[in-house]
Amino acid sequence: MTNSDYRQLEVALHDLGVDLHPSELHGMLVGYLCARKDASESQRAALYADWLGDGVPLSVVELLESLFEKAAEALDEYADFDFRLLTPDTDEAIGRRVDALADWCSGFLSGMGEAGTMSPEALEGDVAEALQDMAKIAALSEEVPEGEENEADLMEIEEFVRVSALLIYAETKTPGRH
Repeated sequence: MTNSDYRQLEVALHDLGVDLHPSELHGMLVGYLCARKDASESQRAALYADWLGDGVPLSVVELLESLFEKAAEALDEYADFDFRLLTPDTDEAIGRRVDALADWCSGFLSGMGEAGTMSPEALEGDVAEALQDMAKIAALSEEVPEGEENEADLMEIEEFVRVSALLIYAETKTPGRH
């Protein structure tokens, strides 16, 4: 995912008048992907309409499909851990990036829930722990001041979330577990 992808999605959501943060929507896409790897393009189009309202322009559907495909490719076991969260660039204020990370985690959990296909066994062990940690991150609401220590902490938490998404994808990929 690139900063260009983030900006494109930000503009598309603004133009649609949709009150979703680009990071939250990306999290929703990835969470849904982790739970429903087999979703067809038409199922995803219906999902986009649920999330963004009826009459989503084709250009926005194509953008979402592109983000979905990039995430699927990057999460694949042979992708060399290329998966990235769609969050603001590091030149943005730390408070905005912390909020975006919380939004991403919230969206991820929502996307997994939206799929409604996870078996109880798939939500045990490391997966359950990662989901619980994401829920805690999603609940972050404290103001975070600028500073090197906070920057380092944020980078560490972002990496944790990124690796957690990879873990969840891998663990829920096993046939019969979703």
